[in-house]
Amino acid sequence: MIVLNSPARGSSILAVLVLTTLTAACSSGSRDDRRAAAAEPASVESRKAVVGKESREMPAQRAPGEERMPMQGTGEVPQQLLAIFQDDLARRALVKHDAITVLSATEQQWPDGSMGCPQPGMMYTQMVVPGYRVVLQASGNRYAYHSDQRGNFVVCSNGMAFKPVKEQNKGEPPAE
Repeated sequence: MIVLNSPARGSSILAVLVLTTLTAACSSGSRDDRRAAAAEPASVESRKAVVGKESREMPAQRAPGEERMPMQGTGEVPQQLLAIFQDDLARRALVKHDAITVLSATEQQWPDGSMGCPQPGMMYTQMVVPGYRVVLQASGNRYAYHSDQRGNFVVCSNGMAFKPVKEQNKGEPPAE
């Protein structure tokens, strides 16, 4: 026996009626619009007008912080960064600044946060890191400095990364 006066039965009938009404309201008129659009395809000129209007109304958007970064690098290593590398090498190789020669200095796009010198057991940022590669020579030895644009760097020698001299612990052997 079905009881029509039960609260559960009344609420489910009401829910079905509301959903039916909403479905009918949402779909009314949209079918006619779709049929009219399908009957007359837009001309090339009207599509160009729409695209042109949208591009004039909406300015180009950039990611946060993108406006501060140059779109293309200059290809040159900043002198301030070169000076930091030379100071490090003077301490590392125990030579004067006059004895240091810049063999090459290029802008570099490192494939990840290891800056081209990954170390076993370490995890690195998995994104392109813009930076520089500078090769210096002192006392007949070459030193490859890998850096990002902020000045963080490592000396990469035979696949091993060495921290800046002032950051090395006393127990670590100096780089050769």
